[in-house]
Amino acid sequence: MDEFGSQWMQRWQSRVNADGVMKNVGRYFDENVLLDFGDGNAYVVEFRGGRVERLVDKIGPEDRYHLALRAPKASWQKFVQRVPPPMYNDIWAMAHPLHGRLKIEGDVKVMWQNARAFTWALALMREVAH
Repeated sequence: MDEFGSQWMQRWQSRVNADGVMKNVGRYFDENVLLDFGDGNAYVVEFRGGRVERLVDKIGPEDRYHLALRAPKASWQKFVQRVPPPMYNDIWAMAHPLHGRLKIEGDVKVMWQNARAFTWALALMREVAH
C-alpha cells in the first residue's frame, strides 16, 4: 500500500466525505491546510462545509493554505495505526515540545476554531490505513 500517496489520500477524502459526523462538526470548516507526510508527500487539502473538496498534490505558488502540519512519514505511520502508540494518538501529543514529531505552522487560529472537525478528519485516516 502506498501510504500517503495520491490513491491513499483519495481514499481518505472519500471516507471523510462519507462521514455523517464530519458533515455536522465541519459544516463551518472552510480552510486550506497543508499536510506534509515527509518523503515528498505533501498535499493542500481544501476543506469546505465538512467535506474535503479538493486535494492538491502538485503544489504551486497559486496553492495557498493558512495552516501546515509537517511530520516525518514514520510519525504519520504511527499516527494512523489502529491503536497508535503513546505520543502518536493525536496531533497535540505529536506536536508536544518534549516529543516534537509534528510541526504546526501558520495561522493556528484556523486550527483552534475548527479543532473538532480537523481532528475528526485526521482520525479517519486510521480507517483508510486498515
